[in-house]
Amino acid sequence: MDLPEPLVKYGPVPITALRQRMLEQPADFWTVDRASRVMLAGDRPGNAVFFYNDMPAATARPVLAEAKSSGVINVLRYADRPLFAEIQALIDDKLRPLFPNCDVMRVQLAELPPGEVIKPHRDLNILSLIHRMHVPIVTHPMVKFIIAGKTFFLAEGELYDLNNAVVHSVENQSTVMRVHLMIDMLPHSVARARYFDDEATMLAACAPAMVQAQQPVRFSPMPPGGMR
Repeated sequence: MDLPEPLVKYGPVPITALRQRMLEQPADFWTVDRASRVMLAGDRPGNAVFFYNDMPAATARPVLAEAKSSGVINVLRYADRPLFAEIQALIDDKLRPLFPNCDVMRVQLAELPPGEVIKPHRDLNILSLIHRMHVPIVTHPMVKFIIAGKTFFLAEGELYDLNNAVVHSVENQSTVMRVHLMIDMLPHSVARARYFDDEATMLAACAPAMVQAQQPVRFSPMPPGGMR
């Protein structure tokens, strides 16, 4: 969302239990959503694990068009995954009071390996209309966010709202694997989230938008940036 500032800090949130359990997860925990990660972020370094996802790999579609035509965005919820309970508690206790007129749209734990960068970019389409919240779970002073030409350090256990409509990038110049909890809050003025707990049911709900996306474009082309 295009905010008045590059970054808005809301203060500390409890991450101790979440961080400890996250560090206990096996290596394959981080690769379960590789297909969705590649579809959404291309060749971006590192993995991501989703706990809410409006765009699982099997349901690729123009989500903003879905929102405009129906007033809802279909979202898959992974309530049976490790860490879901801790993340849901954080959302209920800290995010919902701050954003009472928003729904949860996408939630992920996102890695950035040592020595890697996220190239300068703007978030487009539906992502330009949401609050993209960051909570660093594991980080280091040598991890730098560059937002609209200004450099920031996002501290562990602090809640931030990122202006993702301006050019931003990340540099991990440290020797640690940076992990952020990212929570996308969808304003009711844009659409409401409709939640599903299994992919087959969500796939059926998304089918009309998926079919429409496959039709030849006769009038207005889809905006640059793909289907995110």
